Amino acid sequence: MANLTIEQLTSFTGTPQNSDLIIIHDGNNAKKITYAELLTKIFSGSTSLQADGSQFNLTGHIIPTTNDVYDLGNAEYKFRDLYLSNNSLFLGDTSVTESDYLNKTTLSENPVPVSANEPGTKGEIRYNDTHIYICIIENVWVRANIQSAW
Repeated sequence: MANLTIEQLTSFTGTPQNSDLIIIHDGNNAKKITYAELLTKIFSGSTSLQADGSQFNLTGHIIPTTNDVYDLGNAEYKFRDLYLSNNSLFLGDTSVTESDYLNKTTLSENPVPVSANEPGTKGEIRYNDTHIYICIIENVWVRANIQSAW
């Protein structure tokens, strides 16, 4: 197989052998991997990665080769949005699910709502000396009197 740069690479011709070398160079450092390593480390099993100039399309899982080593973004360069299904998100050994978020109750230090349709989050609770306010669905509040004596 001839040497190709990324700008020239549009397809492979012929049949690459597992021992064929692929050299990845970032302008300063070079890394040699075999075609077999490329298939097992980057495109293992039925996983594939395609780029169209504006996004990467992935068919398969993204699983690091070492535990607790790699980051997704950093303090300066963050991802804007993260879209997840209703399955669990794990933070350490703690699982957080969509139902955990939807069924949570929070005591808020925000001022009490002045109307029943003031902005609020389901489960949010606010209070003052006379009433307790509960947001029952987004931006919908109910309130109850607080008795001064039991």
